[in-house]
Amino acid sequence: MCLQDTFLGEILGAVALADKVSSLKPKFEMEPIEVLAGGIESTDGKMAVDEKHGKLGRILSNVEEKDYYNLYANTLGDQHLSAKVGSFNEQTT
Repeated sequence: MCLQDTFLGEILGAVALADKVSSLKPKFEMEPIEVLAGGIESTDGKMAVDEKHGKLGRILSNVEEKDYYNLYANTLGDQHLSAKVGSFNEQTT
């Protein structure tokens, strides 16, 4: 898994958890997971499936793609969000 996949997974998970009306129809699976913490900066904090030593965790496995993209796009356009997409000048005014 590359950095971009991890970041996308974090966004997808946050959107799925914040979706109050469940239009995304999220599906979850229970998997034995382990959080890596070996002192290596590039891998610390990553999660991996570990059938032998992992602890069961709820993993988001599927969502309705079109609904996700619509919800995400509409959220980016919300003017009341604390983080805004735009130039530095637009953010400071």
